[in-house]
Amino acid sequence: MTLSTPLSFSFPEGISSSHLFKISINPDFISQTQAKVETWRPPIGLWSEWTNEGPPLEQLKDITEYWKNKYDWSSIQTRMNQEVNHYATMIKREGDDKRGPKSSSLWSIILRRLSTLWLEICQGLNLVQLQRRLFRIPTKTERSCSLMKQLGYSKYGIVSTDLGWQISMCMVVDVQENIIGHMTDFFPVIPDSDDLSRKARNETTEEENVYLAAFNEWFTSHSACSEVHTQKPLALSLAFTDSPIGFLGWMWDLMNTSFDGYKYSYEELITDAMILYIPGPYRNIRLYLESLKPDKMSFPKSTVPTGVSEWGNGNGTFPELASFQLAPRSWVERSANVAYFARHPSGRHFPAIAHPEEWVQDAQNFF
Repeated sequence: MTLSTPLSFSFPEGISSSHLFKISINPDFISQTQAKVETWRPPIGLWSEWTNEGPPLEQLKDITEYWKNKYDWSSIQTRMNQEVNHYATMIKREGDDKRGPKSSSLWSIILRRLSTLWLEICQGLNLVQLQRRLFRIPTKTERSCSLMKQLGYSKYGIVSTDLGWQISMCMVVDVQENIIGHMTDFFPVIPDSDDLSRKARNETTEEENVYLAAFNEWFTSHSACSEVHTQKPLALSLAFTDSPIGFLGWMWDLMNTSFDGYKYSYEELITDAMILYIPGPYRNIRLYLESLKPDKMSFPKSTVPTGVSEWGNGNGTFPELASFQLAPRSWVERSANVAYFARHPSGRHFPAIAHPEEWVQDAQNFF
């Protein structure tokens, strides 16, 4: 069984404007993936429950059985195409014409007309969601701006989370005249030398102490994934690219650490893993190398109005991380013009999944 194309999916080529297309994954690739699932060899672990070492193997075996016997990618793909319109376009970076035909100058962007949840944020507005295949933060910023120009928008608002927060923080400085507001549910703040000095002198507030404790706990005991993603993205991808169950287990462990006890269905877990596994894990993993460089985590203060929605992690497997995402407002204001600030005791990373109504309300309140 061989694949007829280097990519495991079809994607429009030679286009210069947004182009409607259907998601269509190569059936041979799906068959190969299924065969790898069926021949997965689990390790022998020491623990029956979830620990800092990783997920419980018995539950991962249950997921494997579900994938073998019940999971159906074709029905997921059909539903994706029926519920959402997908668009592709090519964006050239300035100066690409001078780089020659062999340069990797074109950026593929998938635009999705968003689901009902997202459309509730601001009725009457057009919303654009980006799924990027890129390696560098600066070019993401540049090409996100180019995309909006191609679509005819000179003014727009941004809603961000996770890596999108970094891109947005660059945009609100580089093209702030185009942005009416930036709403985010993810705003990590690294303590500076003054914070640490005040902590040493017992001059920090209780709120700051709680945040610092969770921050230190994360980087002491839970950031191994970030380190290996940053230092060895290709070496790690050598294993994951050929092991869909191994990749799902790794991804699931990261999700469990930061998702505040949200219980994913097996179908959700497998689909989330497949969306990253299909194009290959390396691109996604290597983003850590670019995004965690020291100069990528500090930003000059912007004048763009910013809405911040913080969500705690008190219901997760590791309660010591409950306040990891609850940066003090005064710290956030060092780099943002905070016009709206809300804090929720639970919800943590990607709260739009676990608490869609509250998340939408925050976005509506800000905009």
